[in-house]
Amino acid sequence: MFSKLLLALSLPLLLASATSAQSSTAVLRPTAAPPTAPALMDVAVSDSSTTYLVFGGPVSLVDVGMANNYLVKIEANAVFVRARRKSAPPTPILIRYGSKYWMGRLVYVNRPVLQLYDFQKDGALSVSSGTSEGTAAGAAPENELALDKEREKKAAVEGKLSQLRKTREEHQAVAVVDNDLVLSLANVRNDKDFTYLRFKVINHSAIDYNVDFTDFQLVENAHKKFLARKKNEARRPLAPSGGLANQVVTGRTTGYLTYAIPLYAATDRGYLEVTLRELNGARVLVLPVPSRVINRASTI
Repeated sequence: MFSKLLLALSLPLLLASATSAQSSTAVLRPTAAPPTAPALMDVAVSDSSTTYLVFGGPVSLVDVGMANNYLVKIEANAVFVRARRKSAPPTPILIRYGSKYWMGRLVYVNRPVLQLYDFQKDGALSVSSGTSEGTAAGAAPENELALDKEREKKAAVEGKLSQLRKTREEHQAVAVVDNDLVLSLANVRNDKDFTYLRFKVINHSAIDYNVDFTDFQLVENAHKKFLARKKNEARRPLAPSGGLANQVVTGRTTGYLTYAIPLYAATDRGYLEVTLRELNGARVLVLPVPSRVINRASTI
């Protein structure tokens, strides 16, 4: 009788002890470490040369974190990148090619890079420095504007640009002079989809001017308010849909550049900022084209 009573009193204590041991075991069980995100690949970018990224499919999207610090151009399966200014801060870049995505980081370096980042071979990276051989690894991809995928529309755009090249100059007053170079607006026309622009470049220097990037930005709210306080300035990049890329104006000559950009409507407080950047050089030309000049342009 006494042993049964003792067993009845000790049973709750044994159960509590077992529960406590299980709890201790659960607390001491090691937890799995959280997975770490892979480090982004750094892509060297300079303000005096162009970096090329080539992928195994057509590029349909490029998203740069700090877009105002870098110039980006898409041509078929290639992406051309250049810094807008010296010491641009690092920023992530996301690229969609075919049905795949690639993400890296743009990092400014204070020297010409002239590098080709080749992702075409099984998704692996092949990096080469530019050389003097035309077909060597590191040379720029074939340079053809492929921003407009519709063949018929592209042919129509190029046809109108051809007409514009034969037109007499009309806007010599819209011009900028710098580093023995003159950049002026020669002609402008509009249709229901595009604005067509023809620029005149006079090269008074003895060195050829090789146009690597032509950057277009719609700038709004650029005027100053009362007491010289500036309103918030808005900038929107406009990718060219037609025209020749990497045009050269040889020394002591005059050349013409023609482009088509998406049609837009600007207010009297806005203008189109056109920037020419030189390949392997630092002679940058920036031409503001007043909105009234484009808004009042004839149709083509």
